[in-house]
Amino acid sequence: MFDFLNKDAILDCMIKGIYIHIPFCINKCPYCDFTSVAFVDKDIFRRYLNLLKKEFLLYKDKNFNIQTIYFGGGTPSVFPPEYIEEIIDFIADNVKTVNNLEITIEVNPETYRYKEFKQLLNAGVNRISIGAQSLNEKVLKSLGRWHSPKDVVETVYSAADAGIENINMDMIYGVQGQTLKGLEEDLKGYTQLPVKHISAYMLTAYEETPLGQMVKRGEYSLPEEDLLLDMFKLIDGFLNEKGFDRYELSNWAKKGYHCKHNLFYWTGEEFLGIGVSAWSLVDNERFGNTKNLYEYMEKINKGQSAVLFRDKLSPEEKRKEKIILGLRLAEGIDIELVKDKMDFVNQIVSDGLAKIENNRLKLTPEGIMVSNYITASLI
Repeated sequence: MFDFLNKDAILDCMIKGIYIHIPFCINKCPYCDFTSVAFVDKDIFRRYLNLLKKEFLLYKDKNFNIQTIYFGGGTPSVFPPEYIEEIIDFIADNVKTVNNLEITIEVNPETYRYKEFKQLLNAGVNRISIGAQSLNEKVLKSLGRWHSPKDVVETVYSAADAGIENINMDMIYGVQGQTLKGLEEDLKGYTQLPVKHISAYMLTAYEETPLGQMVKRGEYSLPEEDLLLDMFKLIDGFLNEKGFDRYELSNWAKKGYHCKHNLFYWTGEEFLGIGVSAWSLVDNERFGNTKNLYEYMEKINKGQSAVLFRDKLSPEEKRKEKIILGLRLAEGIDIELVKDKMDFVNQIVSDGLAKIENNRLKLTPEGIMVSNYITASLI
């Protein structure tokens, strides 16, 4: 199903996806560890937009065959739709793109409505990813979100009514005080809406975030591992019954609605990231921009690269990446990739953390809960 072991695809150095990082937010969520800032002056939007175009031209001589464009953040929907359209047109005017581009924009529920979605559709956007996180008021407050369940529902129907069929909703589980019953109610609400894709992420308390500090001080309690496993199994089973196929650790989709852009990440295809903190895989090299917004703006304004980190992938590093990324997928990895670790493989299979089917190693729900441990042991 997935072609991440196709040698021709790996050797074909062609940029197929563009990621565009919009770092601005109305408010910074306490659990967020992405590069984002609460904006004060909207004038910075235009300046940043111009710098995105200027940075993109630094790579114009690369080999492009763009199939996906993804606007992430931050909150890309703080930008007026005409800015999104301007970037899309700029990319199409400067590099080769396919006719049936998948163009995704992440949207917060308190931003766009029918008019904006119609503008986006006319600009070529055909996939919306809504940062809903929950339809439960208490869960939203626990996450420090500013929108209401009503905002989420209005956003979904506004996008659908505007003609955007491919809609994703994000969900966060493992929130303080969350119960299986409450999570099931959330799932019922999600699946009653006209969405084709659901991403469900376990709440993680990164140490450098306000949430991480709250957990460290004992002011916020995360669920025990057994409950988290039960939550994952509930999500997986419930969504499967509703026609959503899990194709990656945190992603479920109806047939034909897998996120093509994210699959590029997990299958080793080349992509270019532009904007502050954006990462890329181009010409067999991973590289990432500075996370400092003002340093990024200063460098690009001078016509300089904002890249701070580079890593040319050796054959061994590529093998390790295939293991790390491939185990995220429901398809798993070719057992040949880990033939030197068969004692460990046999142990995790015996422990119920993984299974081997058709010479492919796949994680079970129990294995997904400890995937970091498994991948670290395999590489």
